[in-house]
Amino acid sequence: MYKRRARIRFWHAEDGEKARRAAELAYRLGGDWVEADALVGVGNDAADPWPDLLIALDCSHPPALPLAPHTRCKCWPCSDGGQDTRQRILGILGILGGLRLLARLDQSGAPAEQDV
Repeated sequence: MYKRRARIRFWHAEDGEKARRAAELAYRLGGDWVEADALVGVGNDAADPWPDLLIALDCSHPPALPLAPHTRCKCWPCSDGGQDTRQRILGILGILGGLRLLARLDQSGAPAEQDV
């Protein structure tokens, strides 16, 4: 089903370390299913075609970033009580679970396992 790994960009308005940690976590948990990178601040004026999914960290509404038509944006608000890492792990595992579930429809494996 999947010809390539899903491309996820983690974005944070100010804290580049949070975005980088989330990207690293996504890669460690599901590197055979996703490619991940990080972006801080406003980026540039052009819509970047690379990401399939932009995850905006610590915000409740999508950032005013130019997005390619195929790029979907999800907001992960800041959690209370220092549970950010746990919430990020659960969110990433949810994404990976969805990818695995869809791949089962045609009995395909992770894109990293297939001949592309």
